Amino acid sequence: MTLVKIPITDIVDWIRTKHALPSVLKEFRVEEETLVLCFAEDEESQREQNSQLLKNHARKRRARRRRNRMKTRGWEVVARITNSKGQYCAIYKPFAEALQDPKLTIEEQKKVVETVLKSNRNRPAEASIQYFLDNTLEYLQKQRERPFKDKVA
Repeated sequence: MTLVKIPITDIVDWIRTKHALPSVLKEFRVEEETLVLCFAEDEESQREQNSQLLKNHARKRRARRRRNRMKTRGWEVVARITNSKGQYCAIYKPFAEALQDPKLTIEEQKKVVETVLKSNRNRPAEASIQYFLDNTLEYLQKQRERPFKDKVA
């Protein structure tokens, strides 16, 4: 990894030597892969530029939102259930097999789920780990109760 730091004043001075720009640097920021420099001469033009930039900036923010999805390609779906939160979710075989042992502690279960997710090149957040863990445990609990209900009835 190589880290390069360039003071913004050096960049501003370099740009000013190439172009006839106003003397006041009002604002600077990075948008996607570009550096945006805002120059102004007087306060009136500054207000107009600021209002335009705020409108454009808000629109771009909304467009950059991205959903975090876990890669589950290649995993067999054991079941599709509606969990206790009313969400329709798939139960995947690697989780069902790994969490079969009821003697695992909560921390061990979390670690197993995290390992399975990472094995498929995911970078799971705590919320994702908890989601797959809770749904799989809920499914396994229902599976353990089902044979018992069949015997009683």
